[in-house]
Amino acid sequence: MNTLFLNAPLGLGGFLRIMKTLITALLLTVVALAPTLAQKTVDAKEIIAKINRKESVSYQNVTINGDLDLTDLANRREVKEGSWKGDSREFRSTVEAPISFKNCQFKGKVLAYYTEDQERKLLKTSNTVYNADFNEAVTFEDCTFDDDAAFKYSHFDQRAIFTNNTFRETALFKYTRFQNDADFSGSTFRGYADFKYTKFNESSAFQKVAFERYADFKYTKFDERVDFSKARFNGNADFKYTHLPRGTSFDDARFEGSTDFKYTTLDGRRFSPGSR
Repeated sequence: MNTLFLNAPLGLGGFLRIMKTLITALLLTVVALAPTLAQKTVDAKEIIAKINRKESVSYQNVTINGDLDLTDLANRREVKEGSWKGDSREFRSTVEAPISFKNCQFKGKVLAYYTEDQERKLLKTSNTVYNADFNEAVTFEDCTFDDDAAFKYSHFDQRAIFTNNTFRETALFKYTRFQNDADFSGSTFRGYADFKYTKFNESSAFQKVAFERYADFKYTKFDERVDFSKARFNGNADFKYTHLPRGTSFDDARFEGSTDFKYTTLDGRRFSPGSR
């Protein structure tokens, strides 16, 4: 019976009905896929304009084109004069409203630190350094940084969330100060992860973080407990002179490359993961 039905002529009306059904199904599929196929693209300058208006910034599932330069905000001020002796001239901008980026891709650089390096000039003069501080909560979650992410010397006054991100190039947090909780759990650092001289005033977390190359925590100071449980250090891990407080965890952390825990202290005592 099925064979007879399939071989039976449909006629023009039956053919049109089948085509209508197929077209309707195709349109429904396109509508369902539209949000995925047309992920929104945002220019970095649009975000800077919002920050300059002191508006809360919240983006999800967007691609951000251009460098997000937070060092050149409308409230930028000079905080230190340079000198002929080589002292840097310093400017600071301040992000005065909360910012949140979830499942976003940054095609350009994310800059909270920038310097005009003049050391190659014949007559050495002082450099000019630009920084950005953050007065409110900061969230970068499930994001991809295709280029450098530079937060050197930045101050985070409120909670800083950097969870489940992928840093494809340098992640620069050298001399950064976290006044509140900081969380980098689940992130992957494919390039140089620079936390040298960083100061964590409250608890911090690096659970399940993957450091693919160089993890630099030399001279880093943690005032409250830090959690490195299940972290993977696939390249160099440098914790020389690092201060670790009581409650710090390296449970199930893996070190595949070279390590340096010389002069590292845990609650004031010499420490290395293999000697606990």
